[in-house]
Amino acid sequence: MPGLMFEDFEVGRRYDHDGGRSVTQFDNIWYSCMTLNTQPLHSNIDFAERNGLYGKPLFNSMYTLSIVIGQSSAALTHGTLLDVLGLDEIDFPKPTFAQDTLYSRTTVNAARPRPQDESVGEIEFFHEGINQRGETIASARRTVLVRRRSSLGRSE
Repeated sequence: MPGLMFEDFEVGRRYDHDGGRSVTQFDNIWYSCMTLNTQPLHSNIDFAERNGLYGKPLFNSMYTLSIVIGQSSAALTHGTLLDVLGLDEIDFPKPTFAQDTLYSRTTVNAARPRPQDESVGEIEFFHEGINQRGETIASARRTVLVRRRSSLGRSE
């Protein structure tokens, strides 16, 4: 399913993304290894039980954020995203653990044309991740460049 063009985004509109993603301890270890994050709170159950705040492994927060933002891709930016300009105001108010199910929603905070390039526009999103208990587990503001209708038919 194609994503939205710049002109399709309405400031203030919230999108509740379909589906959800249940996460496993394998996901946690795999992502942590792939990103060279050797923190034993993610991968060592014994260590986490003895030394962690929660008595069990803490899910890698960057993977949590990746899932939350990734869930928005199909509905909003699939095939229309050109660049990510920034991520900020990242927050993890509640922890994520293996066996949690993550859902997400995205609000369009701003839509700005780029006078220097009429083929693209800047969109600012606010992404929120929610677990199966209805707790917000992650949020972030993300600014991206997306295609404008004027870019259609241009030879690349």
